[in-house]
Amino acid sequence: MKTIHSLSGGKTSSFMALNYPADYNVFALVTIDEVKCKPLDAGIVKYVSEKLNYDFIATAESDATLYAMRDLEQLLGKEITWVKGLSFEKVNRKATGGKGLPNQMWRFCTTEMKMRPIFDWWFKNIGEKVKMGVGFRYDEKERANNFTQSFKGITGKRGTLNRWEEIEWREGWFPLIEDKITHYPIYKWAQSSGISFPEDSNCVGCFWKPIQQLRKNWDNEPSKMQWFADQETNAQWKKEMSFEQVKKVGLQQDFNFGTGSGCQAGFCTD
Repeated sequence: MKTIHSLSGGKTSSFMALNYPADYNVFALVTIDEVKCKPLDAGIVKYVSEKLNYDFIATAESDATLYAMRDLEQLLGKEITWVKGLSFEKVNRKATGGKGLPNQMWRFCTTEMKMRPIFDWWFKNIGEKVKMGVGFRYDEKERANNFTQSFKGITGKRGTLNRWEEIEWREGWFPLIEDKITHYPIYKWAQSSGISFPEDSNCVGCFWKPIQQLRKNWDNEPSKMQWFADQETNAQWKKEMSFEQVKKVGLQQDFNFGTGSGCQAGFCTD
């Protein structure tokens, strides 16, 4: 059975890729169409555009993720395949007609912008059941309970309409849980890896993240957090408060920042 690592762009999945080799390493990037969030570095824009075969504008993730995945590929000495779905704006428009936002009860964002592009790539390039490595640590092993083996995707045409099928395409592989690897050794490895990982991986405004992490991200990623705030015309990402209100919250200096989003969808992790 072929093996695929699903990479998040953070330390944990990168550690997994380096220490538990797989046949393929795949990274799904969440894109946005906001030119105000475009990286200033024309070189990284060109690099990402070439990796995605797409005229890259910006990402809802930290720009540090782009560099981390570029540098991880050099460290691995093996290609990392980059994939993308529709932009965040297009996904949201398609799902809600612009009248809502993904939230803890309505979690279409990870499905459409992380899982679907990896599934579509798998369907086109492999097409047989695989063993998929996901970077869940031993100290968060409960997250593996939400891992799903099947996915509903487009598998062809029926006349002029898309043919959708639920396919069992993968089984879970959790090497860090199996070997009881926790956060600290990964943190120590990252410090000496030569890779500058993002302080907080995945979408900077992910609704799974605690208020204090989102508040910190206002300092680290102001243009992207403003993009998230600007989407809240008709709805809120988090039930507790709007992202503009998050901006005004006092920063708790002893908060354990950068521990990941806690997404339960089986892909996002630090």
